[in-house]
Amino acid sequence: MVIGVLVFWCTGALFKMVRTTKVRIFGMEYSLKGVESPEYVERLASYLDSKMREISENSSLVSTVKIAVLAALRIADELHQERKAQGLPPLSPEERIKGLIEIIDKEVD
Repeated sequence: MVIGVLVFWCTGALFKMVRTTKVRIFGMEYSLKGVESPEYVERLASYLDSKMREISENSSLVSTVKIAVLAALRIADELHQERKAQGLPPLSPEERIKGLIEIIDKEVD
């Protein structure tokens, strides 16, 4: 189920639709908030779920946290390899930190 909420920005000129999308990742249900389409969020969740299941099936790990960290590292590696293949510079530590903060902020809200 997706719930839409209008958010009014300080400028008074910009409206964004903030949606809550419920997804299931590695057997757990999460409600994720963001301006992205529910379909996009569901694709991301499905991709993460598949990475976590792949790691779980090919290792003796039972800790969901450890599996999630390894999945995040694999996805980060894919990102860096793709950037390298496209001739783009690697992300700076500041860019990586900013991205992590944005992810945390979305989860906390």
